[in-house]
Amino acid sequence: MKKIFFFLVFAFLTAAQTKSQVLFDSRIDSAVNQISQERIIKYMRELTGDTVAMIGGTPRLIFSRYFSSYGNELAGQYILEKFQSFGLNSYLQVIDSTCKNVIAIKQGSKYPNQMYIIGAHYDNIIWPTNPSPFDTVHGADDNCSGVCGVLEAARILSGMNPEYTVVFAAWDQEENSQVWGAGNYVDSALLRNDSIKGYINLDMLAWNDGGLNRYWAGPDSNSVFFQSIFSVISGRYLPSHTQIYYRPENFGSDQLAFMRKGYHAFIIAEYNVFSNPNYHKITDNFNNANIPYLAALLRPAIGMLTAFTLNKTAYFWHKPLANAFDTASRTAIVVIKLPMKTSTGINAPRLYYKINNEVLYTHTDAYYSSNDTFKFLIPSFPLGSYVKYYFAAQDTIENFVCTYPGGGGGLNPPGTVAPPTYFSYQIYSDYSQCSSTLPKPINDLQILRDTIQVNFSGYVAKLKINLSLNHQNDGDLILQVQVPGLATTNLSQRNGQGGQNYINTTFDDDAVVPITQGTPPFTGSYKPQSSLAAFNGIPLANTWVLRITDAAAGNTGTLTNWCLLFRVKSTVNVEEEEMPSGFELSQNFPNPFNSSTSIFYSIPKNSEVSLKIYDFLGREVSILVNEYQPAGNYAAVFNAGNLASGVYYYVLRIDNYRSAKKMVFIK
Repeated sequence: MKKIFFFLVFAFLTAAQTKSQVLFDSRIDSAVNQISQERIIKYMRELTGDTVAMIGGTPRLIFSRYFSSYGNELAGQYILEKFQSFGLNSYLQVIDSTCKNVIAIKQGSKYPNQMYIIGAHYDNIIWPTNPSPFDTVHGADDNCSGVCGVLEAARILSGMNPEYTVVFAAWDQEENSQVWGAGNYVDSALLRNDSIKGYINLDMLAWNDGGLNRYWAGPDSNSVFFQSIFSVISGRYLPSHTQIYYRPENFGSDQLAFMRKGYHAFIIAEYNVFSNPNYHKITDNFNNANIPYLAALLRPAIGMLTAFTLNKTAYFWHKPLANAFDTASRTAIVVIKLPMKTSTGINAPRLYYKINNEVLYTHTDAYYSSNDTFKFLIPSFPLGSYVKYYFAAQDTIENFVCTYPGGGGGLNPPGTVAPPTYFSYQIYSDYSQCSSTLPKPINDLQILRDTIQVNFSGYVAKLKINLSLNHQNDGDLILQVQVPGLATTNLSQRNGQGGQNYINTTFDDDAVVPITQGTPPFTGSYKPQSSLAAFNGIPLANTWVLRITDAAAGNTGTLTNWCLLFRVKSTVNVEEEEMPSGFELSQNFPNPFNSSTSIFYSIPKNSEVSLKIYDFLGREVSILVNEYQPAGNYAAVFNAGNLASGVYYYVLRIDNYRSAKKMVFIK
């Protein structure tokens, strides 16, 4: 891998959650368990010139893989013959006299025109001074280790029957010209209208920084659902190692060629590659390669590739329902993509829900479905309810079931076994309690404390304070509320100099006027001097103390009333937002897509909504939405039908708001 630095900024939608699940079977386990350190050692020794290799039936020494050396030519032929020995359809993609990609193909049984690609570059370099064509350049870690991974993947999957086509690629001239070989492959793939579902890049896998068993891995910003798959795979096959989440955008290697054309990409590499003391040096040889570490990193890499190509993944998209301030029923939207078509009828997708401490879930069927998008209605519940829910779906041949969140089960109907986790939202209730020990005097240069003991169950979602007091100079006073040992906030600190009294004063974080800009007697609502959000999430059942300090001599007063005004939630760990805080247009999913894709958007108020599709030339090709819609979260399905492959744009217009995003349709 050539050292290239990228400074890119990407925006991510965090409110919506895309989740991928792996449907494990024995073939994935078998693929991972077939990884052989002995074979990896043989590949690496021969490709790095540590020993001779049989090429064209003749013993040869691959002394270098620098792009202009004869050794690089030998390396390409060596890799080609290995692919051929596995029984794969293999060829050299000749780009010019010094750049030749080595490609092998395992045809898919069900989706032969759709493919997953795993690749690594096989050329190498010493740096910063380029070698001559006759210098010895071993390149064991960079990037013989990645090529060894591709060869092992090819050997193992050649004996399987994948549903999707698998392409195994050894790229040339990554080191010399910034993904020259991979870039040419991608360009030719676009001309062929290849449907590339994803690319996995292996680059530098044989140096274990500090022996800490860490590694870099991650998807590009358009492929975050890959991480869900990888997390499950790595948790199963490599729990002893720690993934350090790393963006392919920041890694100068062959995945960039795919990302630039809109394809999904994922990279796996050793941790902290630039600190490797042998990086781009003559000492990057077989003796300094960590084979056990390399073999370990291949476990999740080959496991993920196998799951993809065997079509053992399912995808869910759902924007979790936020907390509510009323008892209305709620619509939950989910997108479900299963390897086989989703079952219908009595075994159609379901939403399961329950409230508070109920043991058993109740299910509801979708009231709307279109392609992969389903809408469910959760009934209304009283104030104070805590609602838990999950989704379930099974395929048409009754072969497997998925729940979201994952971990549930039960076929015919799906999801009767609940997962260990769930989505949830709360319907807030209101509770107030006032002091019963007033009035009390406010004496000169003294501190008045008054206590309200609250025994009501629940947690603070929002707090307001209402109080009234008589005092001849409000500028003498410091007003504080506290729960001893948990939180304290200043309501007002020596405001209103020369003015008198706080009369029916409400301290509210949402008030427009700060107390510092108010005028005695401060009647009405004011933003406190410091936020009452300091109390959010703590139990109501506590000792609440109002503390009034008279900080100057000469005036006295009386506290006549104070009250705690709570918005109550039943648990502490749920989001606070009620409705979308602004207009929001999300990236379509999946993207790129074949046939249909879902587009998600949010509107914070009732509005006239227009959602239209345009081609690359700006011509309107479809109207998905053109109607008045109430505030909420929405999903619209676009079916490309007979449109040509290419780039399209979807444009959302709501009142004076306009937003557009790009998507890629690949037949």
